[in-house]
Amino acid sequence: MQHQLRRQWMITLIVIMLPMLWLADFGVRQLTTHTVLSRLQHDGDSLIAAMSQNASGQWQLDESRLGSLYQRVYSGHYFRIRDGQETDLRSRSLWDKQAPTIELATGADKTWQQQGIHGDQLDEQWLSWAKGIRVQKHDFVLWVAEDIAPLNSQLNYYRLTAVALLILALSMLMLIQRRQLNLAFARLAPLQKQLRELRFGECDDLNATSGAYPQEVQPLAEEIDRLLKLLQQRVSRSRNALGNLAHEMKRPLQQLKMLAEKLDPVHQTEQSDALLRLSRLVERELKRARIVGMSSPGRQLRLADDLPPLLQILTKMYPAAHVHADYKKEAVLPQDHDDLLELLGNLLDNACKYAGGDIALTIHTYQTQDKQWGWLIRVCDLGPGIPQPLREHLLQRGARLDEHNIKGNGLGLAIVSDIVESYAGELTLSANVPQGLCIQVRLPQ
Repeated sequence: MQHQLRRQWMITLIVIMLPMLWLADFGVRQLTTHTVLSRLQHDGDSLIAAMSQNASGQWQLDESRLGSLYQRVYSGHYFRIRDGQETDLRSRSLWDKQAPTIELATGADKTWQQQGIHGDQLDEQWLSWAKGIRVQKHDFVLWVAEDIAPLNSQLNYYRLTAVALLILALSMLMLIQRRQLNLAFARLAPLQKQLRELRFGECDDLNATSGAYPQEVQPLAEEIDRLLKLLQQRVSRSRNALGNLAHEMKRPLQQLKMLAEKLDPVHQTEQSDALLRLSRLVERELKRARIVGMSSPGRQLRLADDLPPLLQILTKMYPAAHVHADYKKEAVLPQDHDDLLELLGNLLDNACKYAGGDIALTIHTYQTQDKQWGWLIRVCDLGPGIPQPLREHLLQRGARLDEHNIKGNGLGLAIVSDIVESYAGELTLSANVPQGLCIQVRLPQ
């Protein structure tokens, strides 16, 4: 957001400043041109006043009334007065250069720019003004010019200076804006801190009622709190309802099993299979409720805090099993807390229930071939294991792991498979050495 604000603000400044800079440049050029033209017209009036006829009727100029600029060679100030016949008065500053020949009616005038004297280390740019005049009933064309190359050079220097000052001003404004934005966004630090704590399960909401957030984001924080509370309530109700439903179904299932024994052998077999599937579903939901406990969506799994209580529960449930856990105490898995707790609980529950004895649990990071990091969860036991053909069949896509009555494995693998698939992970089963089963789960970061 800060980058977007800076970019848009910079574009706005440029859109505003560039036309203003162009307008200032245009104004300076117009003012300079108008000043030079005013001087040329004044010099033209002086030249007209200095014209006179001698005794022989030839036209001449009183040089005492001319400025020294028209006397110095290549001074940058030039004039010419001609009548199209024998009169052609030129300034000495032209020396051996030709002045332009202009035809104008009396009273008409003209202004233009042209290339002036070029060469001899000169590169002049003339601003010319010409006018048709009448002196003592005699028509002349007056041309006056001034070299404006020095003015253009000064104008270019002014342009470069203005651009440099503009860049400096924009840089200073950007620094000031960056500081102001940093101060403004620093007010969001409490929200960022609360979101981080919410991510790691250190709190249950954003505490929007504290009033610590800016007014602009306060409604957002309140809405997030409301949604989090609603989500927690719904997930808790759903899981509690499933657990309660599964618990309440155990007694009717026992009664149905007793009634099934009174049926004929054919119907008894069919009903026993149906009751077995229902029993597995009931046991599955009870196991979920037992392992996960209170729901807390949005949290991540902190091994140092969440794994020891799970191991204590399993120790009480299976005194003959001994779980040896190897993991980094500061490790935090980025997946959902409840999902990973359910995954670990089912893997360890199966190992404790069907294998017993020593069980090895390792959790650490790994790097894939494309340099991506992930988490590797490995549970190995010394139980009877699963034959190779059945392991391959169980890992086929679409196969339900709890539909096979395999000694040494329970319905928990179906739950594990669903969770791993939801995170685009990988579940593999392999033989342990010297005996038993190793279940390996790879989860992307």
